[in-house]
Amino acid sequence: MRNRPGRNDLYELLAEGSAEASKPIAAALLETLDDPRFSNLRGALLDELYLLPGGVVLEVGCGPGVLVDRLHERVTSDGSIHGLDLNPHFIDVAERRAELLRIKNSTFSVGDCHELPYRNEMFDAVVAEKLLMHVAPLGPVIAEMQRVLVPGGRLVVTDYDPYTIMAAGPDPAVTARVMASAAKVYASPLAARETAHACREAGMDVETVRGYLQVFEDADIPTVAGVPEVWSDHATAGRQVEPGTARRWLSTVELAAREDRFMIAIPYVITVATKP
Repeated sequence: MRNRPGRNDLYELLAEGSAEASKPIAAALLETLDDPRFSNLRGALLDELYLLPGGVVLEVGCGPGVLVDRLHERVTSDGSIHGLDLNPHFIDVAERRAELLRIKNSTFSVGDCHELPYRNEMFDAVVAEKLLMHVAPLGPVIAEMQRVLVPGGRLVVTDYDPYTIMAAGPDPAVTARVMASAAKVYASPLAARETAHACREAGMDVETVRGYLQVFEDADIPTVAGVPEVWSDHATAGRQVEPGTARRWLSTVELAAREDRFMIAIPYVITVATKP
């Protein structure tokens, strides 16, 4: 890993790899465009940005440009959209997506959220979806977001809490152990709980903190297919449970799906803060 001012978990390794390694992740992120659960979550985030035509907005951890069209709807062609991601392969996809959508007022850049490559007080709003759980420490990242906001500018972020995910089928105590182990692969697994405090420490006013629950009851939809397998692999990598326990947990989830008892519930926390 390159020497950086902060830590970025498995996504830094992904960014340093090949485009081929990044393609499945980018494809999975783009699959969420058609899922109303993600659409509603993103709608809640964007509504909190209070964007107006002519606004200037930054998405940190923009991935393959999933939000670019919805941001464009709000700032219109009179505004400007900026996206930053550590992964150059994601940035390539984001640029192609904006081109296909004929959005000409977007700019995507490769960079680390610990040192944002933007001048002070440049943006009316900053948004980040599932970014902070992948970076550490949180304080410098929030401070950078605060720095690039104009006075009165809004920061809206969301992350999910891996420790309170619910899965139908397995013993809840085993699910808790598996997810606690899986959480070890994230740089900041407690980000959803700690963001508001980090915002206050950075001198921001926290306007609201609220929850959003995503519930999946179909194991075959693209946005959930394969997710339990990933968590099982992460649990093994986290070394807090035995590999056999992670495999048995996965088998129980798969059995629940075959018996039409499948359900996964993922709790997100949305934090909204403003720069005084």
